Amino acid sequence: MDITDQIALVTGANRGIGRQFVAELLERGARKVYATARRPDLLEASGLSGLAGASGASGVEVLTLDITDHDSIRAAAAAASDVTLLVNNAGISTSTPLLTGDRAEIRREMDTHFWGTLDMIRAFAPVLAANGGGGIVNVLSALSWFVSPGNGAYAAAKAAAWNMTNGVRLELAGHPGPGRAPRRGGHRHDGRIRRTQDRSP
Repeated sequence: MDITDQIALVTGANRGIGRQFVAELLERGARKVYATARRPDLLEASGLSGLAGASGASGVEVLTLDITDHDSIRAAAAAASDVTLLVNNAGISTSTPLLTGDRAEIRREMDTHFWGTLDMIRAFAPVLAANGGGGIVNVLSALSWFVSPGNGAYAAAKAAAWNMTNGVRLELAGHPGPGRAPRRGGHRHDGRIRRTQDRSP
């Protein structure tokens, strides 16, 4: 996908992969990136607002967004009505055991990775369509396909998100614009992924 002159929104942009997405999108020619997180002060502290867009001016607009809150999602969709590329990166990992762990924590994993991501797509699909089609990127995990001790809730939520992504792709098949689901790999977590695979039954 050509990033030149795109207007993107990245969830969970305050650190790690999300922050790198913002920087990389601007480097590849995005006109503007909405960098979102539950706490905008963390985004400001990360120095993202100083990054330049394709025009040379500041290319980052900071937005408060909690993807588990419907009102927050609606507000973001209204504020970022010019978006042409949605990057669903926000996530959590509670390390909650499926059999003995707090059910509320397991639900929080599902509310974030599955429902939060789906609700973002449902809110922004009309925005993307109005702006010419656009694209959706859901950031998933190798744990969408296997599980290791301590990652049961996370893996279940990511597996649900993976299949939801495929379902959404089918429903959007008649519309222009790519839908992608990169798995996290090729960066500093590669060793952890390999160790997780080795421990999987």
